[in-house]
Amino acid sequence: MERRMFLSAAGLALIPAAARAASPAQAAELKQRIIEWYRAFGNPRVDRTYYRSFMTDDYFLLENGELLDVAGDMAMLSSLPANHVRTDKFDFRHIWVDGDVAYLVYFLESEMNDSKSGPRSKRWLESAVLRRIDGQWRAAVLHSTRINPPAS
Repeated sequence: MERRMFLSAAGLALIPAAARAASPAQAAELKQRIIEWYRAFGNPRVDRTYYRSFMTDDYFLLENGELLDVAGDMAMLSSLPANHVRTDKFDFRHIWVDGDVAYLVYFLESEMNDSKSGPRSKRWLESAVLRRIDGQWRAAVLHSTRINPPAS
């Protein structure tokens, strides 16, 4: 528990003092960018170039105790069965902007179904750091923490 609290505090300390809550227009744009990115990931038939356009060249995904780069994230997309279906619901909690950098914190609930794993529901607490490059918001870091259902 102490480690988790330290990591949370350390993560918040990285947010520059100049960062401010996003304006309503900025928040809407950033939320839509995250939603579109997940929509692309949830569709295994998506154009890989389109999916890749959501990430910076130095992108990292921190998930399940692993650190994945662009190639690792793209490999996850490629491993989805062709009949994979995913529906996502977002609960955005905080969105900060500092120039061309944005920080988002949100809960994600996903309903998934495919021939490999069948129907399932999963929840995560996520934080994302996006950078605006050539006018387009792209993910530089995505940190995803799975929320396990309570033990019965």
